[in-house]
Parts: sequence; structure tokens; C-alpha cells
Amino acid sequence: MNIIIDQFKSISRAIKGLLGYERNNADNQNFVFSWEIAIDQGHNKVRYRLLLIMLSVIVLLFTACDSITNNSSKNNAKQTLSISSGTTITYTTSPQDVLIRTFYGGGKLGTFEMSPEISIYGDGTYILGPGLQMQQGRLQAAALQQLLNKLVDTYSLLKLNKQQYYDIPDQNATVLQLMLNDKEYTYLYGPFGNVQESAQDISEYQRLGKALTSITEALIGPTHKYTSQEMVLLVHQTFSPDLSQSIPYWYFQDFTLFQLSVYECGLIQPDLTGPNADTGCLTYTVPHTALLLNAQQLQQIKTLLHGQEQAVFLERRAYYSVTLRPLLPDEIEQKTLAMFGSQELSYTGVSLAEGPVPIPTLTP
Repeated sequence: MNIIIDQFKSISRAIKGLLGYERNNADNQNFVFSWEIAIDQGHNKVRYRLLLIMLSVIVLLFTACDSITNNSSKNNAKQTLSISSGTTITYTTSPQDVLIRTFYGGGKLGTFEMSPEISIYGDGTYILGPGLQMQQGRLQAAALQQLLNKLVDTYSLLKLNKQQYYDIPDQNATVLQLMLNDKEYTYLYGPFGNVQESAQDISEYQRLGKALTSITEALIGPTHKYTSQEMVLLVHQTFSPDLSQSIPYWYFQDFTLFQLSVYECGLIQPDLTGPNADTGCLTYTVPHTALLLNAQQLQQIKTLLHGQEQAVFLERRAYYSVTLRPLLPDEIEQKTLAMFGSQELSYTGVSLAEGPVPIPTLTP
């Protein structure tokens, strides 16, 4: 609608320009144009210009409507796939929308994933983690549809009776997310069958395991390093720096490392029993939030890191681990960081924050 309004404004300005010469020089007043006067006076030039204006209006309106339709089609591109069983599934073909994603962790064994294990997008792009050195590849449309057909038809994942196949507490597990038919399906695959389970549950557990294997086996093409122009800065205080290395001081005017570490991981309480008060944030568990840098901040911090993605800095006798993590395509749009840590068996994501970093309020 805004496009059409803008087109009308443009047309209005054009009409004023085309008809501006019709003025009454006798009394130097602007005369009011009307269709009746133009016809009665037989101004052939005016008729010709009016015809051009009307044609222009029609063309511009059709162009605006077509533009709106095309934009809508791009933003909501859907593909319908007929699977072998005779049913159909729909999925987005957008390069910003995730179709398949996996994480590994969640137990109390100290596993922290800085990024997902696998992310497959609607256009076939896939990005492999789980660390900072992510790799990017591409599935052709036919290969992507073949994989989806396996997951939905061969292994019948959308018909599983349970979401969690996991019966030993505190162990790591694989989280599988599927986004199909405008719905999100989430499954947990971990140690299972250690207590009495039904034959159906065991069969479904085995199908889920084979489905996860088929996802990994489908990603066999060439890959290259994944990069992004947008990055988050992750900071936490560390109590075990490598003191054999030279550790630089932090010089940055927008915020201190103490500010950002408290903002992302919370305030660390003094350890009365020893020198290590590490809370595990960003080493075992996910942060509360993550700071999305603007272009100027990103450039300055890259300079401080000397092209590295991770480093340790010294600030006021405290050491901080500083990490630049590139955003994935869906994270940019959703404003949520895809990370998975210990002691969480359900994925929630980490909210992205922009703007000034708040100054912590210290309580006595």
C-alpha cells in the first residue's frame, strides 16, 4: 500500500509539472484546470497530455502491484513436495529460514556449543558448526527434497508418538529441529532403552537415529569457511589465563569488559573458599544475552583482536575472554543467537541486544 501511495504522489507531481504552463497571463493568476474546460476549449495538446497521464497511471499502478506481489512471494516463498506415501509437505525456500537444525549437549558433562552442529536453510544452504570455525556448503534442490522425503516418509518423523527419547538423566543428547508445514517439530535423541520401553518406542527411537545419520550423510559436497558482516561480542571473566603469553590491556571507549561480562553473564559473586569464582557462563552454559555490534564497533574490535576471533584481555587486574561470533542468516532476522549449553535439554536461544551496554548496579 505504501508503494501505491508513493506512486500517486509521483503522479500528482507530474501532473502539476505538465499542466503548469496553463496560466492566465492577463491577470497573473493560477487558473483551475478541469476536464470540461479543456474539452470545450479544444486544447488538443492538453488532451494528448491527459492521455499520456492516464496511461502512465495505469502502468505505474500495475508496476506497484506487481512489485508488492513479487516482494510478498520472495518473503513467503513456499515449496510443496509430494512424498512417496502420497501425502504432501510444504517448506520455505528462503535462505534465512531454517528447515533442519541439530545441537548436541544439554547434560552435565561440560558441553557448550557456540553454534549449531548443522543448519540447513530453505534454499539448500547448510552451515556446519559447532564452534567459531563454521563451514558452509550447498545442497541442490533435488538433494534437499530427497533428504526431506527420507525424513518424512522413510522414517516418518512427523508421526512419532514422543518428542523425547532419553531416559538417563544428566547425559548429553542430540536436539533435532524440523520446520515443515509451517510448524516446528523438536526431538531429543539420547541414551534410551535403559528402562523398560515399549516395542513401538524402541522402533521410533531407532528410526530417529537413522534419520539423524541420513542428515549427516547428505552433506557431502564441498564447503568453505562461513563468514558474516554482522557479529556478536561475547565476554566472560576467566580465572585461568595463560600467563606465559603476553596479555594486552583492553582499550575501548564504548564499554568496559566488566560492563559487558555482567550484562551477558551476570555479576560474579566473590568466592570465599578460593580464587576461582567462575560461573561457567560461555564455557559450559549459554549467556543471558549477547551484544550485536554496530559496524564501527566491529571494525575497532577486530583491530584490537588483530584479526583473531578470540583473545584474552586484562582490565583492572581482571582477565576476560573476548570472542567474536558471526551471525547465522536466521539469527540476523530473528534477533536470536542459536547456542546450546550444559544443563538444558530444551533449546530456547539467546536474545540479541543492540545499543549502549548498561552500567551494572553493584549491591553492597
